[in-house]
Amino acid sequence: MPWYWPDRLLRRSTPIPVVRLSGVIGAVPFRGGLTLRAIESALASAFAMKRAPVVALAINSPGGSPVQSSLIARRIRDLATEHRKPVVAFVEDIAASGGYWL
Repeated sequence: MPWYWPDRLLRRSTPIPVVRLSGVIGAVPFRGGLTLRAIESALASAFAMKRAPVVALAINSPGGSPVQSSLIARRIRDLATEHRKPVVAFVEDIAASGGYWL
């Protein structure tokens, strides 16, 4: 390696997958909205990353359907238990009602 490559660039970084949960939570995907069906693959991919010690959620939702909120929250908990990974959630602008539930 050239002398100007700092050691920190050569180290492997730890990946932290971030799943963005943005929009109104509803039974039918609204424009930019959230349903379990719409985000299932993103959640599964995030939890399947073997080197990731944790999964992060970036939430920006005014809420919506309590049924879909419950289904999404349950799936997140089930995946966290199955893969033995903690979940860290961050709120961007708003997490009201069902968004807070997530």
